[in-house]
Amino acid sequence: MKGFQKCSRRFQHSAIPFDITRIPNFTKYSAVKPINEELAPYVVETMKAFPSRSKHVNQQHYYHNWEVLIKSYAQKRPHPMSLTQLAQYYDDSTKLTKQKIINSGKFVREELAIRMAHKLSLLQQLPFCVVNNFHFVQVYESYYNIFERFRKFPQIQTLEDNSRFADFSSRILRDYNTLNLPHLVMGALECTALGLYPQDKMDALLSDLLRARISRRLIVEEHVSITNNYLSGKKENKLVLGDIFQKCAAKDYILDASRACQRFIQDMYYDKVPLPELIINGDVGLKFYFLPIHLRYLLYEILRNAYEATTKEFIRRGLDRPEPIVVTIIQNRESFLFRISDRAGGFPYNDRNIWSFGKSKEKARESLSNFHKLPGLQTVSIYDHLEPNENTPSLNKPYMNTSLDPLDHSSLTDSGLQFEKPLVKLLERSHRYKLGIGLAMCKVYADYWNGDLTLHSIQGYGTDVVLKLGNLMNHTSKLQMDRV
Repeated sequence: MKGFQKCSRRFQHSAIPFDITRIPNFTKYSAVKPINEELAPYVVETMKAFPSRSKHVNQQHYYHNWEVLIKSYAQKRPHPMSLTQLAQYYDDSTKLTKQKIINSGKFVREELAIRMAHKLSLLQQLPFCVVNNFHFVQVYESYYNIFERFRKFPQIQTLEDNSRFADFSSRILRDYNTLNLPHLVMGALECTALGLYPQDKMDALLSDLLRARISRRLIVEEHVSITNNYLSGKKENKLVLGDIFQKCAAKDYILDASRACQRFIQDMYYDKVPLPELIINGDVGLKFYFLPIHLRYLLYEILRNAYEATTKEFIRRGLDRPEPIVVTIIQNRESFLFRISDRAGGFPYNDRNIWSFGKSKEKARESLSNFHKLPGLQTVSIYDHLEPNENTPSLNKPYMNTSLDPLDHSSLTDSGLQFEKPLVKLLERSHRYKLGIGLAMCKVYADYWNGDLTLHSIQGYGTDVVLKLGNLMNHTSKLQMDRV
């Protein structure tokens, strides 16, 4: 701590003025190494009782949080929902009416504020050394900003009000909420590397927050979907699960994932490297309703591990050609199963560590280092996204940078920062960035969709990974929270 204070004092006496609004080069930052002089001012900022540029976490935060969040919204219970309710919003009929669209907007506005309040309360109960981590601070601030924006959004009384709300909700997902996935994982990795929180509790926390994140996105996307359908002239919502779920051909998605894995291996070695043969058997004609981006992510992450391990084993043993990878598709009334089998020598980790985000302090450090190098997923601060207009005189805004400052929802489109879907970014990452969280993430996503992910390995021979996904058509009326 003394060295940290000396570093801070040296910087304060520097002749070069320091601009806290500038995004630092966090690729030089490590959670487990001494903080260099260039980064010290940024870390000093996170050590304060509240961030200097925060609208919500400030001198008034305790009282506002207690009265509004804890005593009001956190006391309300979020609604467990079924897939049918998501698509129809509590109206058994498939008709799309003006009143149904307005009621849907009213429900989403209130439900999202309640759900965000409960997750904020969960974060507030964490040890201070965890929630004050740079990345968890970003998540907390982002959650509070989303909570306030939904809470303060004007009442929805007309179709025009709902259209503005649907547009506002879409931009929330596209911009602010997109930052949370990398920050959640990186915060967990840092806390694991520093030993600040038990590994099993951190895994449970991340699983809870990630599943809640999926639920919130589904609620918003279903509402935006039925709004767009009604405004485009459709009078009936014939699809039981709504438009965001599509009928997916299992074989096509496996082949798409395989092609991506082949490019990954070629980038890892060279263009003409011998590639494992992919054999698909079982119910190859299977088509089922699912969320396309999630299916693509799950199959790619699992297949990528098989391709990488098989290629390494081929090189290690000096074989004429790599052993084949076999994908078996199985369906029954309740679920769909994908068994991915390789003969790559077995899995090196014990079962407990496979499904953990941190695995060990050493693995957490390695993953964290690669996360910081990922293009487009660096530790961008939410304050760079939410900065008020500097041309507006602060004297005319006595409540600027407090929770009483009115929110300008149109400012959502003013940001120069554009973020794509984080899952897409993870899929497109180079082989140089081994994050070590693929199976842990897949386990959470499979669990959300009423499924599971299991691994059976024989050391010296190979590995079978079984992905189980629930048949959504058999769970359309089941009420659950943060799970289908």
